[in-house]
Amino acid sequence: MSIRMDDRTDGQRDDGMDDRTARCPNAFVTFTCNPQWLEIKRALLLGQQPQDRPDLVTRVFKIKLKELINDIHKKHILGRTIVGIYVIEFQKRGLPHAHILIFFVEDCKPHTVEDVDRMISVELPNPETNRLAHEMVARCMMHGPCGAAFPNAPCMEEGKCKKKYPRKFQSETMMDVNGYPIYRRRDTRHTLLVHGIELDNRWVVPPNVYLSTKYDAHINIEVCNNIRAVKYLFKYVYKGHDHATVEISRQSNNATEGNVVKADEIKKYLDCRYVSASEAAWRIFKFDMHERFPVVERLQYHLPNQQMVLFDNQMMCKKWQHGQPFPK
Repeated sequence: MSIRMDDRTDGQRDDGMDDRTARCPNAFVTFTCNPQWLEIKRALLLGQQPQDRPDLVTRVFKIKLKELINDIHKKHILGRTIVGIYVIEFQKRGLPHAHILIFFVEDCKPHTVEDVDRMISVELPNPETNRLAHEMVARCMMHGPCGAAFPNAPCMEEGKCKKKYPRKFQSETMMDVNGYPIYRRRDTRHTLLVHGIELDNRWVVPPNVYLSTKYDAHINIEVCNNIRAVKYLFKYVYKGHDHATVEISRQSNNATEGNVVKADEIKKYLDCRYVSASEAAWRIFKFDMHERFPVVERLQYHLPNQQMVLFDNQMMCKKWQHGQPFPK
C-alpha cells in the first residue's frame, strides 16, 4: 500500500493519485469479456445462452480481470510497472470490458521498435508451430470484415472503416510524427477465411499473444505516450451513466393496428438511465467500477489537541442519565 500525505491545507486533492502518474502512460489495454469461455458455458443450464445469465458472466469476468491485473502488476508480464488504473465499461449488448492504463518503470518503457515488437505482434501466428495462438487470434483479434463487401458493418461511416482497416503492410515498426508506433505487419502469406472474405495481417488488432492466448479473449494493447489517454480513461469514471431517450406514444381508439398517434412531443420524451443486465449484476455484487494501483490512502492530520472526535449521541445520553463520567 502506498500512503502519502496531502499537501493542500484544505485536506483535498484534485486526483488522489500518486505523483508519479503525472507522466504519460506507456500502454493502453482493453480487455473484453468472452461469452464463450468454458467457465461460463459449463455452468449454463440446458437451453440457456450466456445472455440469460448476466450474474455468471460478470462473476467470471471479474475473476479473470483480477488475474490479468495480477499478471500485469505482480508477475510483470509486460514489464515492471509503477502505477496502473482501470475502469469498467459495458457495451450496449451488455458484455463488460476493462480499459487499463499502465505506467512502466524507466527501464521497461518501450523506447525502441524492438521493445514494441516484443510486447505487441500484429501478425497471424504460424498455424504449424503455434496452433493455439493462431486459433486465438482468429477468434478474438481479427477486425471485420468490413468495407465494400460489408457496408453495414458497425465500424463503417460514410463508406469507410472508422478504425482504418485494412491497414497497410509494414516491413518494420516505426514511429509516426506524433510519436505513436506503426506496428510491423509483414506479408507472411498466412490468411483466414471469415464470412467468405480472406483476411491477412492487415486485419489483425494489436494483441499481446501470450496474454490473449492465456485468457482466450480480446486483449488489445496499444503503446501510447500521450497524457490525453488519462483524460480518455477517466471520462468513463466521471461521465455518469448511459442514457437513452424514450418516446411515449398512444394509439387512437379508432386507429387501425400500427397507426400510432404521437403524444405531445415535448412532454412525452423522457431522458432515462440505461442499465444493461450485466451492469446491474456488477453493481448488485458491489464490484469496483474503477481501481488504481498502488492504492493511495489519504491520512487525517491535525494540529496538537485538535484531532477529530466522534460522539455517539445515544451513548452520551445514557451515560448522562446514569451519572457516568464523560470520556475526555
